[in-house]
Amino acid sequence: MLGFDSVAPPVAEPVAAIESVIVSASRSQMRLDEMPLHTTVLDQSDIAASSAQTLDQLLRNVQGLNFTGVPATQSDPTGQQTKMRGLGNAKVLVLLDGVPVHDPFYLTTQWFKLPLSRIERIEVVRGGGSSLWGNMAVAGVINVVTKRVTESGGELDASAGYWGSHSAAATLDQVINEQLSVRLSADQLQSNGYQVTPTEHLWRFPQKNPTDARDSNVQLTTQWRGDAGLSAWLRLGYHVQDQDISYVYGNNLQRSPDAAADLTQAWRNGSQLQANAWAQYVGFEKYNGASCYFQDSGTRCPSTTNVTLNQVNSNVLQYYTQYGSLKYREQGGSLAYSLPLSGIWQSVQFGSDVRRLSATDNETFYAAPTVFAAPQGNLGSTTAGAGTQTFSGVFAQLTLKPLPTVSLQLSARQDSYRSSGRNNTRTTANGTVTGGPIADSSQSAFDPSASLRWTVMPQWDLRAAAYRAFRAPGFNNTMRTFGASTPTIANPDLQSEKLQAWELGSDLHLGALTLGATYFVYDIKNQIATFRVNSYATAPELVRNICSLGGGANLTLCGGSANFYTNDQDGRSKGLELQADWALNDQLQVAAHYTHTAATLVRRGAIVTDPLGVQLVGTPMDVGQLQLRWQATPDLQSQLSLRYIGRMPIDTTSVAGTAYFQGSNAVLDASFNYRYSQQLDVWLRSANLLDRRYSENGYTYTQPFNRTLSAPRTLQLGLRLRLAPGSL
Repeated sequence: MLGFDSVAPPVAEPVAAIESVIVSASRSQMRLDEMPLHTTVLDQSDIAASSAQTLDQLLRNVQGLNFTGVPATQSDPTGQQTKMRGLGNAKVLVLLDGVPVHDPFYLTTQWFKLPLSRIERIEVVRGGGSSLWGNMAVAGVINVVTKRVTESGGELDASAGYWGSHSAAATLDQVINEQLSVRLSADQLQSNGYQVTPTEHLWRFPQKNPTDARDSNVQLTTQWRGDAGLSAWLRLGYHVQDQDISYVYGNNLQRSPDAAADLTQAWRNGSQLQANAWAQYVGFEKYNGASCYFQDSGTRCPSTTNVTLNQVNSNVLQYYTQYGSLKYREQGGSLAYSLPLSGIWQSVQFGSDVRRLSATDNETFYAAPTVFAAPQGNLGSTTAGAGTQTFSGVFAQLTLKPLPTVSLQLSARQDSYRSSGRNNTRTTANGTVTGGPIADSSQSAFDPSASLRWTVMPQWDLRAAAYRAFRAPGFNNTMRTFGASTPTIANPDLQSEKLQAWELGSDLHLGALTLGATYFVYDIKNQIATFRVNSYATAPELVRNICSLGGGANLTLCGGSANFYTNDQDGRSKGLELQADWALNDQLQVAAHYTHTAATLVRRGAIVTDPLGVQLVGTPMDVGQLQLRWQATPDLQSQLSLRYIGRMPIDTTSVAGTAYFQGSNAVLDASFNYRYSQQLDVWLRSANLLDRRYSENGYTYTQPFNRTLSAPRTLQLGLRLRLAPGSL
């Protein structure tokens, strides 16, 4: 899905319509055609034409975003990654109406809270956004804008398709009077899932099932518009994610009530003051399971890696490997003021925001069972962690027009963040307690940005930008120790990851044809990595505290080794983004994009094993997409989309100096939308129409059974029923 783009408007829309699209993620209400950074806006027509069921898969086809073909419903929420321009996880800030929508603990995106049925548009701004938004806006910002009530009525969406998937969403809108309106919405997405393990290797995973997922949401939104430019909205929600993952004892259950509010005062001179606040609570109960062919002698429960065909038997044993209870809270608020100016000085914005996160994490880990009748009798260890993070920042942004054809935007932000109340303990099976309280710490970041847009001639614009950004380490890296033997131990002294970057772009409009190009260079320092500690003599102090007994010079309590986090590596990602949109006629439009990304490490310490100058695992160097949209009749529209995923490395560390690659893949999607009447739309969508079996994950090349398959062919039939305006 290519969408509106700052490089060019979509060919199906007149330029005047594109010029009216406002990008609120700019924090200056800037028009799309004025954006100095490479920006894409997806609207409801793009959502309707897509074959995606979930927002992450819709965004997969936006240029620069590096999602795999495994939908969020089929992957563990603790490991979902939102990546952009070759950078790793937790470096893209995702907002819902300007409010962060992230898991406060793992820093992943809460995709289950973002059903497509409630979305008005999606703004994707590439490039460092920390000068406006602070933490996590390293590679870019995604802002999801929800629908607003305009008249009384309602909608009902329903669909059903492959792998036992079905969804339903209902919305009721009521305009109470000229000032007050209310929306009540509810939705659920159910998917029985598909098998992510290749069929030829399933024998290693006895009785392993696909992931069964249920995402449920209920929201109540009120909108109020008073006199003299004052307006407000309040949103209350309750969200549930329930996943049965692979095995009898595998389950992820999240329950999350949340609230958000916004108050805006606009004056006749164009100035505006906006205040918002939000809060969420998340209760996360996590069970991980496994299975094995239980043996009468030798290794009673051989591991997936070591099991052999002659050990396959009917004594399949299902058991817990981990239970976790996580509870976290988030509260935040922001205040921003915008003032239009005149002459060279176009406008100024400034503001501040604060965000407080608190979390507790209690986990129990089990080793493989040794007695068939007591599969849960082999306790490994328990861990407990707690902590609070507080972020605060102030920002300012100035837009100038030194020449009629040149627009210059300068922004900067000062952030400070503090970690407090931290504790990290580990208890072994025999009751030995190690670890303890962790001292408070604080850090700061100053992130400036400068960008320019120059209209060389009416059909040709040039763009340029340079910026800095940062990402603070989350609770998962700084207070959570997990694993039975060879545990991974949190590092409370991790520093923030820091980005310095620049980009150049060009936009060309030639009647029905529009072309765009952007070249970017990202340099990121202090990247977080995990390394193995095998010696007490070289172990960091915290590893010694948790893994040694009575001051002994060994790591006995961790089985002789442990994993630990470090900042000891730097990376670089650079690439070229090319786009083209062409309206062949009133019925047929063609859109295409191509991205080349070179993402490598440029520095590493002796403890990090990843090689320098080699493409990062799981990051294809070349990605392309060709999209055809055909308006066959006023009521029938179809779209074909071909996605190309280039050759990429899957393993670079198993053998020093050797990188293992997999070949390229091409995936075809198709959709058909038919307006039966003013009240009823029906649609048919297929993702991976040709049923291409492929994967996009890294894995040890000698262990192909750990390869994760992307989604096979899916087919969905759905409808949307609209209640007549004023029927309620």
